Amino acid sequence: LLWRGKPSRMPADSLASVVGELQGVLSKDVSNAVAQERSLLSERRRVFHRLHRQRRRRRGAAHAAAQESPPTFLVLGFVTNPRTPKTREWIRQTVLVPAAEVGAPALIRFVVGKRGLSPRDVQQLDEERRRVGKDDFAVVDASDFNEAGGIYSCIDKLFAWFRHAPVAYPGASFYAKADDDSFVDVARLASFLRPAAGLPRVYGGYLQYDSFVTEEWRHCGWSAGPVGAA
Repeated sequence: LLWRGKPSRMPADSLASVVGELQGVLSKDVSNAVAQERSLLSERRRVFHRLHRQRRRRRGAAHAAAQESPPTFLVLGFVTNPRTPKTREWIRQTVLVPAAEVGAPALIRFVVGKRGLSPRDVQQLDEERRRVGKDDFAVVDASDFNEAGGIYSCIDKLFAWFRHAPVAYPGASFYAKADDDSFVDVARLASFLRPAAGLPRVYGGYLQYDSFVTEEWRHCGWSAGPVGAA
């Protein structure tokens, strides 16, 4: 230590006093730092436990929802004529009821176009919904008989269905289409598709080609190949 003037030795009692003061200051600083660190650790623990509890609650809610509403494996749309309620009733009895009895993981909808429906068509569809006690229709942005009619409406509703279905019913493994004059064994179809559920861009079915004159709403070709439909 240097004092003003020539170097000299600090008296022992003064040195002890300085050391004591330094120890007191250091001890206080260390104590404050330790206290702050403990406070931060405690706050981190509280945040961690709170987030952990929230995550557990979310997982529990998701699990409960999954138990109540298992994810849809297959969404199947029957392209239908809005003026044939007896056909849909036949499908409900021969396709929907057996599928529900075996627990087939499928959602089934009847596809109608919203353009061209007459007021009487809309009224009859509403009456049908009330009669069956549920709304199993998918009203898509496509033409129906009053606007175009014939084969064009079927094709228009087909393409509109595949645009509509993934948005209206997201998360399904497969989206499918059938005509309302077809019989579909839904349980067997789901079993057939299940091995392909993990594959990307799966297409199944019988591909057909069609051509028509849009200006005249006239169908002019149908074939299993593009040349035959030209």
